Amino acid sequence: MTEMTPEKAAQLRAPFAPEQIGKLPKPTKRDNEKGKCSVCGGYHGLPAVHLDYVGHAATTDRLLQVDPDWTWAPMAYGEDGLPKLDAHGGLWIWLTVCGIQRPGYGDSTAGKGMKELIGDAIRNAAMRFGVALDLWAKEDLSPKEEPEQESERKPERQRSTSQRRRREREAAEEHDDWHPNPAQLRRFHAIRNEHGISETEAKTLMSKLVGKHSTRELTKAEYDSMCDAMEHWSTEPGDGDE
Repeated sequence: MTEMTPEKAAQLRAPFAPEQIGKLPKPTKRDNEKGKCSVCGGYHGLPAVHLDYVGHAATTDRLLQVDPDWTWAPMAYGEDGLPKLDAHGGLWIWLTVCGIQRPGYGDSTAGKGMKELIGDAIRNAAMRFGVALDLWAKEDLSPKEEPEQESERKPERQRSTSQRRRREREAAEEHDDWHPNPAQLRRFHAIRNEHGISETEAKTLMSKLVGKHSTRELTKAEYDSMCDAMEHWSTEPGDGDE
């Protein structure tokens, strides 16, 4: 039996390649009108923010690389000998990797079938071993580093969008009166121009998304929502007009 070692634990925690990371759509509002999404190809409320996630195949591949003998089992069985669901229709399982057993739960929302419940439960349990944990977490889980000297700082283009936004969010939490600074306003308009969004379309989106009409009035959360919505812009010109 494969035993858990620091090396095996590090393998489980290793980042996934970009091509292994999918996009999970989250409409900005519950009652957004549904349409075909150009980002993920799905049919859901638009505009939507897309969250990074790792699917069942990539999770299974990671488990096999670390422990070819990994296995899972339901926490309970029904009288028919099949996995038993809880009172909410969800599935509790035990996932065993390198001889260590940890729990997982398959969420029953959105009318998932048994196959989806199993995949959901395995991903949830694998997260408890560190698999794709950074994608599940809202906060930065990487070790804190000492501030870099000015001459040692990496070019901005080498820093990920998520890291930059996290730093901006942390700075915003220290100042309740946050408003976009000139550099952030330039970034906002650069995103708009890059995706061919007119000023009228941007103002219409802003009005519907956050109920405001000027970028200078945006809070940090509203600024981030607008940038995400524009980066995943999928509405044809004129669709946002009344």
